Amino acid sequence: MVCRVFIENPSPFKRAPRGDGAAPADVRIAEGLVTVRCYRSAGLPIAGLHHSDLDRFEARQIRGEAPPDRHDSFEYALMLKDHLGDYRGLLIPHRVTIYQTPPDQQPLFSRLAQAGIKNVVLVGRPFSLPPAGTVYQSTVEEGLAYLRNQNPTLGLNLGAIGIHSRLGEADRIVRKFEAAGGRLRVMGQFLDDVSAMTSFMDQLAQEFETKGLDLGRLEWNVGLAIFALTSRAFYAKLLRKETLACEARFADLRSMDERIAASVDMNVEFAQRAREHGVRRGIDIGFSVQPLIERGPGGTIHPAVYGAIELAGRLGRAIT
Repeated sequence: MVCRVFIENPSPFKRAPRGDGAAPADVRIAEGLVTVRCYRSAGLPIAGLHHSDLDRFEARQIRGEAPPDRHDSFEYALMLKDHLGDYRGLLIPHRVTIYQTPPDQQPLFSRLAQAGIKNVVLVGRPFSLPPAGTVYQSTVEEGLAYLRNQNPTLGLNLGAIGIHSRLGEADRIVRKFEAAGGRLRVMGQFLDDVSAMTSFMDQLAQEFETKGLDLGRLEWNVGLAIFALTSRAFYAKLLRKETLACEARFADLRSMDERIAASVDMNVEFAQRAREHGVRRGIDIGFSVQPLIERGPGGTIHPAVYGAIELAGRLGRAIT
């Protein structure tokens, strides 16, 4: 079986530090083409790119301040489609869908489908209760069911986010799987401990068996991150944790090159174990390689991108 590998490639920030002085500057959406061409020039046999969309309130909580805006993920995917004429991989934009009703968002999905972008990931609420001054207008399940039942002619392949460490996640995935009509692509949160992922697979398999559902129609892409920064606090916050479970692997590493190399080695190990356990459980396991940082302070390609390229290449050679 060929190893399925996606690379996470979010849309660029609208404003970011650029140039020798790293002064804030407007950033065009087309800047993302440079990053994508960097991935493509490596000749990786990847399945495609997926373009994340993070809830702004969750991003504020992680950063401790208002986050900079990114260009719209759907517009980004459409721009890439227009400029990458010979590209045959998938483009999979994500969208936070909970602040509008499904009918209100239908034209956005229709435009994607008409442009030949047939794969989407719906992103849900990060908090049980909406932040002050906001209202949740829908759920991911409602969005998936609407696109399946009301818009079947669009021919969309539907997806959702999977957070394996979250309490009750197996039941959530079952509900999303059913809402999507019994076929679902999951883009998983990145790992800092593969044992938590294999335990989750056991729970997921049990839930599917209990409900009499076909687990073979679920695609789970395990997140694998490049931990390039000196402090792992940034990555731990993304997982809503105080510290990473893999902190000891990086504690004595002083250079970014060492941390990237350690990330690649660790994730190949994690991927092998996850894939093997998935085979035992009958789960279709692929991978989402996540550099998490694509640009340095001056706007140059960040070394984490090259780490992601190395990891994707290693996965293609090591995982069968």
